Formats: sequence, structure tokens, C-alpha cells
Amino acid sequence: MDKSRKKSAVLFVCILLVLGMWMMLSVYSQAAGTNNDEKQTQTIRVGSFEDTFNYVDKNGVRRGYGYELMQALAGYTEWKFEYVKCDWSDCFDKLENGEIDIMGDISYSDERAQKMLFSDEPMGEEKYILYADLSNMDIGMSDFKFMDGKRVGVLMDTEPEIMLTEWENKNGIHTEHVNVNNDNDVEKKLANHEIDAFVFYS
Repeated sequence: MDKSRKKSAVLFVCILLVLGMWMMLSVYSQAAGTNNDEKQTQTIRVGSFEDTFNYVDKNGVRRGYGYELMQALAGYTEWKFEYVKCDWSDCFDKLENGEIDIMGDISYSDERAQKMLFSDEPMGEEKYILYADLSNMDIGMSDFKFMDGKRVGVLMDTEPEIMLTEWENKNGIHTEHVNVNNDNDVEKKLANHEIDAFVFYS
């Protein structure tokens, strides 16, 4: 009789242990599944102003160093990216208003750091180059004074314009800054002789 009770008690305890383990594993599996689903369905809106780092080619395929960097990031985070088209003038507004979550190809400044977060490591290093309209024969390379009074296409209120101003001050010249939005705008203004040169970064 005592042996029978002991067997029953042991069997009962074993059943409870099995049930307990099954319930714990079920809860863990469900939680893990929920977390994976959240990661997979989390959509990050990326501000995309078409440039050499992030563009759509003639076949409708998105390309560029910035795009490839975001794809690499997606491999670690399992984020899904939704690209929101914007231009330089409204990308910052969209970021501040919460219409986009992230954007790349932005130079660090203390002023910007007060409004947005920057990654610890930069995307890369930019070089700013001044290109001139060669059809304008009075532009030469021996003396920067030839640039005095010339109209220079540059994206206004950006790092390239700041560096252009610093370069002008260093060389004692002054140019008229003309706002350009993108490569097409530069080509149009050059063709119409609205600008004599433009600043480009690589």
C-alpha cells in the first residue's frame, strides 16, 4: 500500500514537472516568435534625396553607396526600409516632424547635433571640388582672383557653402552664391549661363 502511494506520488510529481516545462517552453516560444515578428515587420522610413550615394537607375533599381550601407544595416537589425523621396530643403523638416526616421549623407555639425543623433562612425569622407564652365575663357587656374565676382552654384546653407566661404576668405575673393538643388539643376543653370562654376562633392 505504501509502495503504491509512493509510485503515485512520484508519477504525479513527474506529470507536474512535464506540464510545467511544456508551459514554460510554450510561453518562451510564443514570446520569441512575437519578437521576431516585430523585428521583421518594423519599417524604418529613410529620407532619400537623389544623389550619387542613393539613387534609382534607369531600370528602377535603387543603387549607391548610401543604399548599400543601409542594406548592410538591415542585415543586422532585420529592419525593413521604406524610402521617402525628399530634397535637401525639406528632408530636415521631415526628420524633425517624424515623417522620416533616418537619413544618411549628412555632415556633422554642433548645431545639427542638438536636433538629431549621429552615428559614432561616419559614412565616409567628402571632398569638395570647384568646377568651372570652360566655355568662359576668362576663367584660368594660375590665380584664384579670376573667381572674384563669379556666380557659383552651391547648395545653400550646407557644409559645401560653408567651405566655399572659408576658401573665399582665405584667398581674398568674393563670389555670388547661387542655389542649386541637384545635378539636373546644375546642368540647366550652366547651359543657361546662370552660373560660371559650381561646387561638387565626392
